[in-house]
Amino acid sequence: MDEFDIPRPFNSEEFEVFQKGISDNSSIDVYINERRDFLFLYPTPRTDYNDYTPRVKKYGLSGYKKKLQVIQRRLDKIEHLLENRPYSLLEIGAGDAGFLKIVRQSMPKIHLTAVDKDQNTVHDRIRNADENYDDLEELQVKSRCYDFICLFHVLEHLLSPSDFFAKICRIMSSTSVLIIEVPSFCDPLLSLYENQAYSKFYFQSQHPYVYSPPSLQRLMEHNGFQTVDLINYQRYGFENHLNWLSQGRPGGNDVFQQLFSELEIDYIEALEKHGKTDTVIWVGKAAN
Repeated sequence: MDEFDIPRPFNSEEFEVFQKGISDNSSIDVYINERRDFLFLYPTPRTDYNDYTPRVKKYGLSGYKKKLQVIQRRLDKIEHLLENRPYSLLEIGAGDAGFLKIVRQSMPKIHLTAVDKDQNTVHDRIRNADENYDDLEELQVKSRCYDFICLFHVLEHLLSPSDFFAKICRIMSSTSVLIIEVPSFCDPLLSLYENQAYSKFYFQSQHPYVYSPPSLQRLMEHNGFQTVDLINYQRYGFENHLNWLSQGRPGGNDVFQQLFSELEIDYIEALEKHGKTDTVIWVGKAAN
């Protein structure tokens, strides 16, 4: 196994097989480090993002995810960082710029910029952002820095995070705030319930690396950033987890939703309090 298939600082750690096969490729295995906080896929998968369908669309879960208000709840988690002043905010991998849309609604003074190659959602980005670009290179030519730079569910797709961070640093000032959200291996269906059906579903070719709060912090600090905060964010709740535990499949369940809707908020808050969440948000700056 080529050590350079694994990003630094994890390439110096010892690994063992965690799972044979992943959801979309039985010949790719999952390896976990001794600290059990970082995983990678091997052989390293390569994804053509010019011909890519997100799993939420592939499995027909877009409506269910929208019902959970995932984007609004994300903003709720980081809203204290974003003051409603004439700041600039850049979202990389913005998709349809749904996050920028709700930022604009609550904080109209912030100048919003979107970066994404997807031409299927470009019209939404143009509508929801003040500026729209296909890639970071266009921004580097402008020699522009941003007050806030956001990456939501982008980092786990990147095979060479260090190269990407080098580009990010060119559009950051000493006061810029970087906000990164990734799926977390602390996901309760994995770390608490050890649900085998979910584990088979969870690992996929589009995510060559899987992080947790400690490994994400190590990655960022190794690449010259200073950690300001780590925020535990649980996207899916009691209804979804009961569906996995009883039916072994994703999505909602109308019966569970009706029976246990009053427990949902308390359940999510308990998971976040104890760090057993499906998502982690890292907040930081360039180290001095």
